[in-house]
Amino acid sequence: MDEKQAIMVKMLELQHLFGKQTDVTAQTIVLKIKQAIDKLASKRTQGMNIGPQVRSIGYFIRDEMREHHYQLTAEQQTVLLDMEGQALDIERNFQPGLALSGINLF
Repeated sequence: MDEKQAIMVKMLELQHLFGKQTDVTAQTIVLKIKQAIDKLASKRTQGMNIGPQVRSIGYFIRDEMREHHYQLTAEQQTVLLDMEGQALDIERNFQPGLALSGINLF
């Protein structure tokens, strides 16, 4: 499984976790995740373009959480952070400067 597919699996897992909930906020998040999966599934979305798609989901979910005083479950939070971490790893492969940004020299 390539990196892009691994992120899509995490997105589907997150979609499933939110899909269990029937409130409007969760359903809005599910729709946004579906849209991002469709974009990632496109052959045109490669490498550096994966990170922004994933980050937009994270930003959207966090904004919805703040706006509606909504709490993520531990499982939702773990999957979201894993997904964002995988996207960052992909970006680091395409930007040499990012690969070094996690190293503290002092």
